[in-house]
Order: sequence, then structure tokens, then C-alpha cells
Amino acid sequence: MDIMPTFNDKAKEEVRSRIDITSVVSRYVALKPAGQSLKGLCPFHQERTPSFHVNPIHGFFHCFGCGKGGDIFTFIQEIEGVGFPEALSMLAEECGVNLKSYAAEKSGNGSAGKDSKQVAVRENLAKTELLRIHEIASRFFYGNLKTSPAAVEYLKSRGLKRETVRDFRLGFAPEGWRGLIEYFIDMGVSEPVLTACGLALRKDNGVFYDRFRNRLMFPLFDLSGRVIGFAGRGMDNDAVPKYLNSPETPLYKKKRFLYGLDRSRTAIKESGCVLVVEGYMDYLTLYQAGICNVAAASGTALTPEHAHLLSRFTHDIILTFDGDSAGQSAAERAVFTLAPLNLDLWILILPEDEDPDSMVRKHGREGFEEFIKKRRPWDEFIIDRMILTHHAETARGKSAVIDACVPLIKAIDDPIVAGRFRKLLAEKLGLEERLVNKKFPESKAGPLYIRHSLKPLTQDAAYSTTLEGKFLHLLFLDPSLIEEARKYVLPETLTDSVSGDIYSVMLKAYDSERHFNNVANYTDDPEIKRIISLLQVKEDAKEHIQEEFAQKIIHLRRKYLRHRLQECTLRMKREPHLRNELSLLQNEYLMQLKELKETEL
Repeated sequence: MDIMPTFNDKAKEEVRSRIDITSVVSRYVALKPAGQSLKGLCPFHQERTPSFHVNPIHGFFHCFGCGKGGDIFTFIQEIEGVGFPEALSMLAEECGVNLKSYAAEKSGNGSAGKDSKQVAVRENLAKTELLRIHEIASRFFYGNLKTSPAAVEYLKSRGLKRETVRDFRLGFAPEGWRGLIEYFIDMGVSEPVLTACGLALRKDNGVFYDRFRNRLMFPLFDLSGRVIGFAGRGMDNDAVPKYLNSPETPLYKKKRFLYGLDRSRTAIKESGCVLVVEGYMDYLTLYQAGICNVAAASGTALTPEHAHLLSRFTHDIILTFDGDSAGQSAAERAVFTLAPLNLDLWILILPEDEDPDSMVRKHGREGFEEFIKKRRPWDEFIIDRMILTHHAETARGKSAVIDACVPLIKAIDDPIVAGRFRKLLAEKLGLEERLVNKKFPESKAGPLYIRHSLKPLTQDAAYSTTLEGKFLHLLFLDPSLIEEARKYVLPETLTDSVSGDIYSVMLKAYDSERHFNNVANYTDDPEIKRIISLLQVKEDAKEHIQEEFAQKIIHLRRKYLRHRLQECTLRMKREPHLRNELSLLQNEYLMQLKELKETEL
């Protein structure tokens, strides 16, 4: 059994030093010179005006449109849909770095008990070995399809063509208890390894048996088209469960996986929207009919991780649900989960006793595409759903509708979206908007001195013009300024958490290397790495940098002291017994503000 290798920072830096970020990114993006950097159309979202920048000197990329950014490893992870180890391996192979010389084997955890031992086996399996085993299992199932007349007949009855079955590699798991296990044992793969892959199970008496038996098999593919798991539909009428999925493994995470996205992502980008369906057969029938901008959930409710995955290709998402009560409830849950994520979300409810599979077979592609036009904005759907649920004919009912919507509207950060929701809610309830607004409590004032977090993506352009953003950018332009900065500016002096964290990371990097070339290596936080890439690709003239930097320090100190004064005033109201101590603090802050003013003069 292979052991998952880990690599020290030297391997990462060796690969980084040998590979040019420009040459790699140019395979995916047409780049043109723009000052000291290069720019092009972002590969991660649709745009007409280039906002994607690459800084070849520092080795970072950043898109000012969607906010994605990072180093060469981040780029490969995002564009190829792989994890860091795979990105490192891909780039190492390209530039001729032998990772084995940097590898150190992980030791097992030595835990007793069946479950802990199983976890240890799973964690120690190399991802390449997991992929190899899943690929072999897929071939085994596909080769067995013809041995089941019932499975073949079922596929014919659902209207699937031979080409569709072949392209999506549908297969069959035989009825026996050890067919797959014996197949792998002949190839030298042990039963515990198969169990770690989710392909076998172990009884209490120690006997291993196949997880999938007498089931029509749907291989699950990652974005690179590699098999990472399976879903099996029971061929017996009383099969429980009807659909059985692989357990979660290092390859397969339900909340981050959508069936068919590997084949559909290009069509989704081109069409500008995605149709999300609930079943594998729904997906296959639509795709076969030529409706290719589609994806299916994999035996789980939609999650924010699903939305994030889809947002790499489009922000226009149409959720399709059956018309029965279960489908309506699922649609409601999806709205409460996904609406706060600032997507263009639509709900498409099918007629009762219909699903996308049956509809497209009855009405064809054109008929189904015509039906898609009946989709509804999420806010209209959820308000109507709440009105129906809470019987809004009475004043008490109207109040209950608003109460039901409060958690949703409080979760929405965008004031325009929230404002439209409240206005629409008032219209549908026949109330004045001011009455509806009274039901939505304003946020209560807490301590005024709070280091706020940045909102990702939407504030990137604005952030680079903030006082904190300009201060950090000047440090990147001239790292020697860090010595002057640390005399007067502490991480907590910066009034948002991301800026303070970035400054802390920069201090660590400078203390270690006396430059910021590898600053991203000093944090694992993707948000910090993203903002660092934004600051490093931004260009400015270097004239008068010392004078400008001195002013930024003064302004940061002033901003910090004013926040502390406001905090003292607020605490005096809440804690009058501390008034004397707080007054002394206020006087100290006022004295420091006076000194800063004299410094400016």
C-alpha cells in the first residue's frame, strides 16, 4: 500500500523558483502587457473588459472583477479543480523537480479499534492510489453491465442511448457478496484498502463484503474527469436505500460535489447559467437531449460549498424541484441556504408527478426549454411560500409571514437585495413598507471599536483605496519601510481583522527573510492570500514614497485613537462605575491626538 507523501517548504520553493507564472497562466488566458504586470480576461468568471492581472516579478495573480487571487499553486488549484498536492505534483513534473527527494512518510496513528484503524488506512492511502482503485472499479462495473438484462432493460426504458451509457460509463454491481473484492485481490489490492476506498464493508466478525451489490452504477467524476466515487441504484423493488452513494473519502465530499459538472462546465460558462437538478437520471436525460448547462446534487441537499463551486462558472443558478410537498420543502431549504450568498437564484417548480427526466421525454428539448422560462426569482417564491404556509389573510398571519422571513433577510448583506425583498414582501402582504421594516430589528450598537472583517470579492477595488490598503501596499513597494512602521503601528492599530492579520504575516516574513517575495507562505488563510495578491499586482509610482508613508502612519494612529475614544465614551454609559479610569484613558488618547496634530504641522 502506498503512503501519502508530505513535502516540506523546500519542495514548494524549488518548484516556484523553476517555473514562470506567466508561461503557465498564458495557456489559459491571453495576456497583454500592462505596465509592470500583464492582464487579460479572467478565466474564473465572464467579463468583457480585462480585470485579471499577473505580476511576473512577485509571482502573483489577481482578478479585480471576481476577487480570485494567489500564487501559481493557487491558480492551478482553481483552474484544474485540484488540491494543493496535485497542483504541486503537476508543476513539479513540468519543471523537472523530483518530489520523492523531498518526501517524508506519514506515520500511522496506531489507534486501536476497527473504526480508528480504518481512518488510518484511508488517511495514509495516496490520492493517486485512491484514483487508480476507483478507475479499476469503474471498468469492472462497466464490464458487468451486459451481464444484467434487468439493468440494460431499465436503461432502455429510461430512454438512454448506448452512447450516453458509454460516455458516462454506467455499469452494474453483481449480486454476489464478494465479486469486486475477489477481482481486486487477484490484482494485489487488499480488503482493508477497498474498505478505505468505500468499495467494501467489514462485518463485526471480520468478514469483508462488497458495498455495492445488484445495483446500477453511476461513476462520480471530479472536474478533471477522474472517478472519485460511485452511486448505485438498487435493481430490487424493495432495495434500501434506493440510491446508495460512496462514503466520504479524501476524494469525494458530498457537500462539494455536483454530478456532471466535469462535462457541463463549458456549456454553463457559454450559456451564462446552470440548471441544478436532483437526480442522476434527470441529468443524463437532459444532457442527452442537448440541454448541457446542467448539474445534479449527489444525494444531499444543496450547500454553500455547492454554490461556491458553481460560482466559478456562473452566478445565474436555476434550482429545479419536483412539484410535490417534498420538492417544495426542498426548494424552501435551498433558498434559506443559498439566497444570502449574493447569487442570481431562480426556482423552477415542476408539475406534480413530473421530473426533468419525464418532462424532457414527453415534450422534448424545446418544450422543456420553454418551461424553464417559467422560473421564478427566489424572493417571489419564498414570500409566496410563506404566505401559503402561514395563512396571510389575517393580521396575525401577515405578522407570522414577516417573522418567518426575518432570519433570511438578516443573513443577506447586500442592502439592495435586502431592500428589494422588504419592498416585495410589503407589496404581497398589502402593507405599507414602513410597517414591514419595523419587524426587521436594526442591529444593536455594540462596542464601536471593532476590527471588522472584509467582505470578500465585492470590496476588492475599494479596499486598495482604503487607508489600511494603501499603507500595506506601500510596504510591498518598499519593504525597508517595515522598520519605521513597526515603531508606531501594531497589528491591532489596523481597524479591520484582515488588514491586521496581513500586517502580522508581513512582519513574520520580513523578520525571517528581509523581503516579501514569499509572504504568502507564512499563512494558510485563503482570504489573506487573496488580498496579498491584490496588493502585489497593484501598481503605483514610487516617487515621494517616504513622505506618503509617514502620512499614512499618522492617519492610522489618528483613526485608532479616535476609535478608542469612542469606545471609552460607550463604556462609560454601560459601566458608570469605571468612569474615573475611563476618563484617564480618554485624556491619554486626547494627548496623543494633540501630539499627532503638532507632528503634521
